[in-house]
Amino acid sequence: MRKIRDGGQGAPRRNPAFPLAVLLAAVLHLVAGVAGILEPAPGPLLTVLQAALVAGQALALLVRWTAPVPAFVAVVLLHSVLLASSAAELGIGSLAVMFAAYHLIRRAARPPAFRVLAAMAAVSSGVALIAALLAGRLPFPAVLGLIAARVVFEYLVPALIAEFGRGREQLRYAAREREQFTERERSYLIEQDRRAERTALARELHDIAGHHLSGIIVSAQAAGALIASDPERSRTMLRELEDEARATMADLRGTVGLLRPDADPKDGGGRATIGIPGLDDLPSLLDAAAGRGQRVSFSVTGDPYRVGPVAEASIYRTVQESLTNAARHAPDADCTVSVEYRPDELEVVVENGPASGPPANAAEGRPGGRGYGLIGMNERADLIGADLDTGTTAGGGWRNRLRIPHPVRGRS
Repeated sequence: MRKIRDGGQGAPRRNPAFPLAVLLAAVLHLVAGVAGILEPAPGPLLTVLQAALVAGQALALLVRWTAPVPAFVAVVLLHSVLLASSAAELGIGSLAVMFAAYHLIRRAARPPAFRVLAAMAAVSSGVALIAALLAGRLPFPAVLGLIAARVVFEYLVPALIAEFGRGREQLRYAAREREQFTERERSYLIEQDRRAERTALARELHDIAGHHLSGIIVSAQAAGALIASDPERSRTMLRELEDEARATMADLRGTVGLLRPDADPKDGGGRATIGIPGLDDLPSLLDAAAGRGQRVSFSVTGDPYRVGPVAEASIYRTVQESLTNAARHAPDADCTVSVEYRPDELEVVVENGPASGPPANAAEGRPGGRGYGLIGMNERADLIGADLDTGTTAGGGWRNRLRIPHPVRGRS
């Protein structure tokens, strides 16, 4: 069993007061013996011997922290010699026994500590009983009472005090561990929340910037191609490109506003907000794609029902990212966007035909690709408990299928 230290941490406080108190008792005993104060007078030689035994107890107590069992055994054996030399009447060694018993129970492992305590108490009591009976100064009942009192005050009381202190120390240690665990758990949850927020913001920034910038690139390329052949159309497309850039700036400003703390009231406003797109915004999204030159068809079947703002935002971003990938990888292919309301689920499919030439970048929307767009679509699907299937079609195109459970009926 692990030894518990004072305070539950760090090195124990090795207070020298206990050994010094015992050593002081040895000096006082020696002085009293030399002065003839002791009754009955033990004689100079025995007085010196008894003082030396008590000093030996003080030395043994110096190792009570690092070796509580040997220190306790040594103290009790020296005390037994003191009892034998004084017909069990000298109690000067009891102080060291009490200190040693306390540290034994406080420091040593269970249950050996209690066995050592009981064994040495029996040894000391046996020596005291024999010495008292041989001296014949007290009747047998009085001897038994004296020995019982010694056992209680020298062994039992210090052991109970040590056990109480050890229990309180264990409670403090358990409380500290619980606090540390709670703090670690709190830090972990905070870090998880921060990661989730960063992931959501990164996904939102990617969807907004990727979609708008892809449109800007396509419009810029088309405008550049028409400068010589159709200057008026080229100027019109440049104006549309400017509007697209402004829309991009507005969306990015709103998203970045989510990262900023509330504005100073003196500045006249609070934190910037960003609208949550939904199914009602799909027509304008498809119109913008068509305005950039994509051939997009849109169909809705079934009886419409609401699936919640988070799910609608996921649908919008999935369609947006799918159109962006189609414009990037198959700019001349036809795209179809279909929304089907089924009794148990809402299915959204975005499909485009094959590219007439090699795609500009196969990192997104292709098998094995690791682009952030496809990762973001999967994360959004997981967030709302939907299924997202992506892959090539039989004709060589690409299909993204998002299936969202009905918020009331669910899947059968």
